[in-house]
Amino acid sequence: MSIDNLNPAAFSPYAPRKRTVESVARSLSAGEMLVRRWAGCWIDLLLLGGVFFLPILIFGEATPSLVVWVSSLVILAYFPITEGLWGRSLGKLVTRTVVLRADGTYPGIGPAIVRTLLRVIEVNPFLLGGIPAGIVLLCNSERRRLGDMAAGTYVIPVSELKSLQPTNVEGVFD
Repeated sequence: MSIDNLNPAAFSPYAPRKRTVESVARSLSAGEMLVRRWAGCWIDLLLLGGVFFLPILIFGEATPSLVVWVSSLVILAYFPITEGLWGRSLGKLVTRTVVLRADGTYPGIGPAIVRTLLRVIEVNPFLLGGIPAGIVLLCNSERRRLGDMAAGTYVIPVSELKSLQPTNVEGVFD
């Protein structure tokens, strides 16, 4: 490498530093992320509850079985599709957070399914209402729940995307 190819600005203490997803996650406030993730969770749960219970309210006991099947399919596919392909569910859109892999890309369907399977245990409103996920998030420096750890994902504020090393993630639904 020739000295002519060196960029002095890259060595300047004032040059903007690009960070990794993991370093961004480590720098986040535990309280802020707990509130954002809890709020996003409840927005998604209310939406999915509406998808399931609205047809029952409309049709009563005579709810067609096709409607129940379609509602169930939407509920099962919601997180894998929204978070897997776009990194954001409606709850994450409202709370301005995004799910990413360590390399800064959206998770994909497989990791999103892993997150969703563990979400059933960690964030189930009928069991402990997200308390297990909150405890795990508060007890680790990367502000991840078990589903994130198993799937290799991180949830960070959208505002932090600009500080990341170059990624192929675009601002979905900005």
